[in-house]
Amino acid sequence: MPLNKSTIDRFMALFNENRPDVDALMEECYSSQVLFRDPLVERRGRKALARYLKDAYANVIRCEFDYGEPVRGSRQVTIPWTMTLEHRRLARGAPIHVDGITLLQGDTDSIEYHRDYYDAGQLIYENVPLLGSVIRWIRRQAA
Repeated sequence: MPLNKSTIDRFMALFNENRPDVDALMEECYSSQVLFRDPLVERRGRKALARYLKDAYANVIRCEFDYGEPVRGSRQVTIPWTMTLEHRRLARGAPIHVDGITLLQGDTDSIEYHRDYYDAGQLIYENVPLLGSVIRWIRRQAA
């Protein structure tokens, strides 16, 4: 059975919540052996994923996801999104907008595989002083 709507809704709420019970939401969404991948890291297991997310959000001022309509397959769900991020160490704290897609796989109420696809340059490299200017210059040359 594919992931149900309530699991998908809980997943989307998880990444827009700034509540102390995020760990409880993770338990409601993810398998204990979930495999998470994005352009920067790979983590296996709910505890490792929770640790990674807590570290990743340590310098976040604000992070919100505007989700598009989920596209359901027989055993997977793809969710387009735009993230708005304000981070102490990126772009001097100014909002950064990143477009991406999440692929989720699992059974009815538990995510076993979570893969995020996005442009790491758009998120990080373009927003680091000095390196950002070089990346933006390279992009202009390639256009």
